[in-house]
Amino acid sequence: MLKINSFIKKINKLLLSVFEIIESFFNNLKIFFKFKKGKIEIQDFEKKIFIVFGSSIILIISYFLLPALIDKKIIINKLESQILEKYNLEVKLNDSLRYGLLPKPHFSTKNSILKFKEKDFADSDLVKIYVSMNNFFSLKKLRIKSLVFKKTKFNIDSNNLDFFGQILNFNKSEDSLIFKNSKLFYNDRNEDIIFLINISQLNFLYNEKLEQELKAKLEIFNIPLKLKIINIPEKKKIFSNLESHKLRLSVENFIDYNKKTKIGLLDFKVINHSKKINLTLDDETLSYNSDENKFKGKIDFKPFYLSSDFNFNKLHFEKVFDEKSILMDLFNSEILNNENLNAQLNFHFKNIKGVNFIKNIFLKTYLEEGNLTIRDSKLNWKNSIIVNLQDVQLINDSDRMIVAGALSFDFNKIDNFYKQFQIKKIYHKKIKKIELDFWLDINENEIEIDNLKIDGDSNKTTDKFLNEFNSKKLNIFNKIIFKNSIKEFFSKI
Repeated sequence: MLKINSFIKKINKLLLSVFEIIESFFNNLKIFFKFKKGKIEIQDFEKKIFIVFGSSIILIISYFLLPALIDKKIIINKLESQILEKYNLEVKLNDSLRYGLLPKPHFSTKNSILKFKEKDFADSDLVKIYVSMNNFFSLKKLRIKSLVFKKTKFNIDSNNLDFFGQILNFNKSEDSLIFKNSKLFYNDRNEDIIFLINISQLNFLYNEKLEQELKAKLEIFNIPLKLKIINIPEKKKIFSNLESHKLRLSVENFIDYNKKTKIGLLDFKVINHSKKINLTLDDETLSYNSDENKFKGKIDFKPFYLSSDFNFNKLHFEKVFDEKSILMDLFNSEILNNENLNAQLNFHFKNIKGVNFIKNIFLKTYLEEGNLTIRDSKLNWKNSIIVNLQDVQLINDSDRMIVAGALSFDFNKIDNFYKQFQIKKIYHKKIKKIELDFWLDINENEIEIDNLKIDGDSNKTTDKFLNEFNSKKLNIFNKIIFKNSIKEFFSKI
């Protein structure tokens, strides 16, 4: 009863304000007529117009405010039922439902729950449900026009990952479903967070071509992304586009899901380079390979594991470690630091640009518990030396790129090595193996060496050389400095 009295008082205040405006208008109108036509009687005319306008305004305001008088529980049940029917979205609306007129008629409520597969998997700080204005006198004809969720927190795992796909595939309504300023937490089996996605906007549409469409602005590991997915149910085809201006990356994808095993084509564009990748997808794995067979691989979903092989002609060392390279962007974004991201990436390069005597570089790269490690890898120096890499780690330390690990050099034809570096014959020694640990600062082009062993032994001479070498902080990427350092080493051991 108190709520109804409060509502009536608000209506009375609003009507008094409206009457004052109308009265002011007709007073001005009366003055105008008297000024133009002094003999015309306006008083009767004014009263009739006032009654007509006033009654119309009262009816209009009463019409739009009518939903505020209906029992909230009845409206909540009606709205929840319509949301499920229209969007295939199960929502538990909070009892604190409010009605508003501006900017257009809508209901709003806070702290609502989204359910999927009979479980709560998301909560939304604010939900706005925009409704039609056709017939508020009949609750049966109340229709949702659009649905907006704000500050929604999704808790996603492998069991409910298909939520977004089901919403997209079900949608056949021109009325949009929008999520704004939300977050998606992807969890593993132990409910530990694997990664977080910030969602600026996620919009489900049914476009003018009768296609189911998803548009999203996202941010993952501080990398802004734009995503667009179009589903054509009649043809059982999906087209998608993912763009990242920061990574200078564009990915276009096509999938045909006519059969249980889906096939697709991925057009991967980085800067000015484009690669096409063939896809095969089932419930457990995603397999892929390029047209030129330069790379191929597989992703297992449960549990997540990525394995891939890449084959390239040249390793552009300077481009790889340039501060604007994609690798540096990935490291700075901390996308590779995720403890739950596991992968094995095998890289094979025929040679290194600018280095003619090194070939057949093979790198086994492992991403395990947030660490990027190279092991069981090697490269060939003029068929004379095999360089082995063990436990080499790439470390992003305070905006510096550090490469640290262990190297060993197996000499097959050491005389070819002496000849290449013009080492005097008096310093030629029959060496089979050299081992060392190193710490390389990519940003400063500086290297430190430790634990140097020649055929399994170390001595005071090698230790003294290392102390002098490390104190100089030389740029080994300079060819002259590198060559002179090699000559100096063999002259002192």
